[in-house]
Amino acid sequence: MIMSRYLMRSFVGHFVALLGGLVVFLQTLDLLATANEILAGGGPPISSLMRYVSLRAPSLIETLAPLAGLLGALMALLGMARNSEILAMRAAGRSVFSLVGGLVGIGVGLSAALFLFGEFVVVPASSSLQDWRSAGFKADGQIKADDNSWLVEGNTIIHVGHVAREGQVLNDIRLFRQGTHADITEIVTIRLAVWENERWSLFDIARVGGPDTAPPAWDTQLKPEHFIHEQAYPNQLSLNALQEYVGKVSVGSRPTYFYETWLQQKIAGPIVLALMPLLAAIAAFSHHRQGSPALTLVWGITFGFSFIVIDNILLAMGQFGSLPPSFAAWLPLALFGTGGIWLVFNLEHTGART
Repeated sequence: MIMSRYLMRSFVGHFVALLGGLVVFLQTLDLLATANEILAGGGPPISSLMRYVSLRAPSLIETLAPLAGLLGALMALLGMARNSEILAMRAAGRSVFSLVGGLVGIGVGLSAALFLFGEFVVVPASSSLQDWRSAGFKADGQIKADDNSWLVEGNTIIHVGHVAREGQVLNDIRLFRQGTHADITEIVTIRLAVWENERWSLFDIARVGGPDTAPPAWDTQLKPEHFIHEQAYPNQLSLNALQEYVGKVSVGSRPTYFYETWLQQKIAGPIVLALMPLLAAIAAFSHHRQGSPALTLVWGITFGFSFIVIDNILLAMGQFGSLPPSFAAWLPLALFGTGGIWLVFNLEHTGART
């Protein structure tokens, strides 16, 4: 138990150090590339740069956490292997499963923390950064109005000619209602829509196509923020917001399966942090007796990046509708997790020694 706690503390220590170093390095490069644009906004130089760093750093932490988890586990295991500590643990009767299980358990805890961090820190920070960028990085700038915005709500395609006052005023709206075979059954135009008293007030609404059986109307659950953030990327949307985008209303500027894929990825993504120690342990237990520590490090990084490449390919296929959303988000975890457990089982029962 003492050695297991030592291994887990070593993993956490390396993880925190590597994550901090990677974030500082990439944040510095990103700030150097963006500094001129930020300073052109006219705000106080130092406070503007610090504001950018505070809003950009959370998304970098979320992105780099799995890589830091992989490298942290590798460094912890290599350090123990170099000092023959893993050999002593195995000679004392400790199983490979117990050693790997401790690392994966820490990874599960870090995954839960990463999910909460993404929901309550990354989402608001990314949204604020996008709003600030849209305003030209001006200290008191308003969100830039959008022209020719497109959204989908249920079976209705919505085109808005101009969005003003942070989404509370819409001009030149066209509603294209679709039938069961995606054919246009009705076209309605609205000259002006104003958000007041938690509802839209419509002006000059008319039907320009379709059956003239009832007065034209726009029964919608859309709110001003939907028109301001209609191009929002999934990292700017919370889990609840994504559920709204794929629910019965199905609002958004992209197809429903795009948001369904990212809804699944929102849950599956942080679990990657629990998988990385498993991949690192496989490399360490399988290869450190057959080569140098550098070779073990290369194998571990190869496993990790193979997962990242496959994960991104399947995620892209899910976004384009080539794969079912749940399949695209969870298949890489299932493949590598099952393969990793099988390899550890073989190490445990084939007499492999570290």
